[in-house]
Amino acid sequence: MIKFNMKFHTISFVAAFSAVALLGSCSRSGEPVGRNKLYLNATDTDSEAFTFLKTVHEKAVFETELAKYVASTSASSEAKTLAADVVKTYDAIIPELEELAATFHVVLPSPGMPAFVLPDQFLADSLASFDNAAYAGHVQHEQEAIRAQFERLSRNTISELRVYANEKLPAVKTLFAAAGGEEDHGAHH
Repeated sequence: MIKFNMKFHTISFVAAFSAVALLGSCSRSGEPVGRNKLYLNATDTDSEAFTFLKTVHEKAVFETELAKYVASTSASSEAKTLAADVVKTYDAIIPELEELAATFHVVLPSPGMPAFVLPDQFLADSLASFDNAAYAGHVQHEQEAIRAQFERLSRNTISELRVYANEKLPAVKTLFAAAGGEEDHGAHH
């Protein structure tokens, strides 16, 4: 009788442990996403798409805020036109990026992303006028980085993102050219 009791106790313990492990690894009924997305920040993208969404969103938000500031300063008409082009391009792209990020479970904006702070080189100085050349150089530099991200994404394995990048790339290239950037046609990828 003791032997049977021990076997029954052991079998019951193993069965209970297996049931807990099996049920604990599954998502609960009614949960829209699995626990790995809720607790481990897992996404449905590869690292390239994740980097694209985070980087381009952050840069687009910053550049849009900076452009709005430039439009309100004593900048030249060329700088204000460039700023208007930046706002026009990215005001439409930012919500689309947020929608794509939600689709692929990427958190945008990043929870630790600071509020917009004007860079020191663009602060108004009572003795100096707005540095139009510095703004154009800044926009050109940032557009080169954003253009590179779009070009990289245009070869991504996720078809939805590839189509999106190919659709938006001409507008980003146009903005890059408006800032004085020249595409390197001799580069091989």
